[in-house]
Amino acid sequence: MPESDLSTVVILLALCALLLLILLFLAIRIFALLGKIEGLARQQPVRQEPLESGPSAAETSSGGAFELFLNEEPERRDLPKAEQFSAYRLWRQKKGMNWSNS
Repeated sequence: MPESDLSTVVILLALCALLLLILLFLAIRIFALLGKIEGLARQQPVRQEPLESGPSAAETSSGGAFELFLNEEPERRDLPKAEQFSAYRLWRQKKGMNWSNS
């Protein structure tokens, strides 16, 4: 092999090795940044809305809509709270008191 061919091969191999090192460095940086992002995501509190929420304080105050609902049928007061709230939601929907009216 002539001298010029050998030096060309060595230069090409050195360039390939350099490019592989640069790619390795970039991959390591990307994984480090991804780890930081995952750490930040784990630190953020997960906000969960309650599935069954009761009536607001304004509704439960004397003369509020919930009191009106309970006074219409006194046996509703004897129901468990979860059943009262679900019946109250249906009652509001029938009366057209919900925002969505659906």
